[in-house]
Amino acid sequence: MNKSIILLGIIALALAVKVDNDMLIRRQFEEFKTKFNRNYENPGEEAKRFDFFKQNLAKNEILSKANPRATFGINNFSDLSEDEFAVSYLMPDLKDQLHLYSKPPSKDFSKPGTPNALKCSPSAKNFDWFSCGACTPIYNQGQCGSCWAFSATETIESYFALGGGKLTGLSMEQIVDCDTHGEDQGCNGGFPTGAYQYVESAGGLDTLASYPYTAGEGEAGNCSVKKADIAATVTSYQSIDGESGLYSQTSTSSGGPVSVCVDASSWQSYSGGVLSTCGTSVDHCVQLTGYANYGSSGAYWIVRNSWGASWGEKGFIWIEIGKNLCEIGSYATVVKSDKSTGYYV
Repeated sequence: MNKSIILLGIIALALAVKVDNDMLIRRQFEEFKTKFNRNYENPGEEAKRFDFFKQNLAKNEILSKANPRATFGINNFSDLSEDEFAVSYLMPDLKDQLHLYSKPPSKDFSKPGTPNALKCSPSAKNFDWFSCGACTPIYNQGQCGSCWAFSATETIESYFALGGGKLTGLSMEQIVDCDTHGEDQGCNGGFPTGAYQYVESAGGLDTLASYPYTAGEGEAGNCSVKKADIAATVTSYQSIDGESGLYSQTSTSSGGPVSVCVDASSWQSYSGGVLSTCGTSVDHCVQLTGYANYGSSGAYWIVRNSWGASWGEKGFIWIEIGKNLCEIGSYATVVKSDKSTGYYV
């Protein structure tokens, strides 16, 4: 008799916990809808989104256990399935397509001892080119797999400024609309080296103000370069090999930020902290701007994303150094950029 009562009590408690948990998730979902202005077409669509929301919360718990120094939470992507997120914000895995792109030599092309125009002075342990003023503000690519164009554009912007030009927003839309090199396909993905080759052949990039980004809803526009509005060119580009190469490039006054292509499949719900596990696909391109605690326990790369400043660490993600996490040192490039004749003038 007593055992039956105890068993019924356990079942009742379990049901109560489940009801409380379901109510909590429902309340979180309602708060999510309000915060991100979600208005679903019909009850069926809302039920589907709520199911994806619950799946993402469960996945966040798994990711948090695998990445004890990082946090994963509710954000603008929380009602998307993994497949929807990948289609809208990532690219197809580039590893199968990389043979279509010519890989430039791997070497440091910066002139030894030549100071950058912004007079940034990296320290050996902690430095961020973004904080030094070598990068434009955080961008938002929207629902378009144009990260490759953003990564390339951001890197051209940075080296143009470091070479003596004014830090200027340049047109990633021009690359999305006009670059047909290899497998570069606008919102359907591409690779920074293809973008660099396009910019070099086109005579440069227009300013962002004159050729604004309009592909955020997932559609490229018609190519409409305005030669009079070209602000910067690419004269050459180079590969950076491995994490040691990343450090060499970002830790010298004649270096700068680096375009990197990575596995971002686990980034959907990232909200902060240091990522310590990652996949090995190549489905997203971003800009590595610096490092923290280099050479010490807890060291991490500072990586600028293009999903808006409300995502992650104010638009950034921190990635543990020393494991080549997310393939961060495998597909890295930098450029020479100027109005006409090269990085240093």
